[in-house]
Amino acid sequence: MQLLRTLAVVLTSALAVSAGKTKPAPKPVPLKWGVLAFPRYVGLDAYGPLELLNIVAFNTPNMTLSIIAETLDPVPAHITNSAGPLTYVKPTYTIDQDPQLDVLLIPGGPGSRIAYNNTRIIDYVKRTYPKLQYIVSVCTGAQILAKAGILTGKRATTNKFSWAEMVASGPGVNWVPCARWVVDGNIWTSSGVAAGIDLSHAFVSQIYKNETLADKAANILEIEIHKDPHWDPFCKIWNTTAGGTPMTMSM
Repeated sequence: MQLLRTLAVVLTSALAVSAGKTKPAPKPVPLKWGVLAFPRYVGLDAYGPLELLNIVAFNTPNMTLSIIAETLDPVPAHITNSAGPLTYVKPTYTIDQDPQLDVLLIPGGPGSRIAYNNTRIIDYVKRTYPKLQYIVSVCTGAQILAKAGILTGKRATTNKFSWAEMVASGPGVNWVPCARWVVDGNIWTSSGVAAGIDLSHAFVSQIYKNETLADKAANILEIEIHKDPHWDPFCKIWNTTAGGTPMTMSM
């Protein structure tokens, strides 16, 4: 009888504690996206995710897409001919205007090597990260996150063609040599160039909890999405598990 009384008291106390607890509020859906542009970024690093996200935005109230750069002057991508850059992107805001964002996406390309040593760019990323819900890099954009200290002690991946160079630029990072994309907390990093589209699809599926919309966007773009983050034939092609072939992008 005494045992039953004791069990009843324990159960009552447990229920009282449980009733006093409140569930944490759900994390708001990130609606304000910014893409950081700098000279000689790779267009597909930025435009691939933007094309998919633009379709998502048409179906998501209050979702916005912006381009952030040092100035409001058009920013040249990396493809050039004898007359100069072939494509430019027009910024929406400058880094000094410091627009409110939920997600910042950083592309890569030859220009990421220049941005890596641009104090204004790195300082912007450093001061903006704590205010974001998520930060994303595509391709060699990961080296900008590394320089800003955001990837220190974190798991991340990057472009496999430039693997050895990228690993050397972020010695404190737990680089994952074979991965289409990697998630560590609120940091999302993708492999090279087109992998940013796969990452964006996964982000919408998981963070927006809407794989149907992500699939719809991919079908409108007529692209076959790789949904497995471990799918990565390029780590074998570029021998990243052995440290990578020392190469630099000279395009």
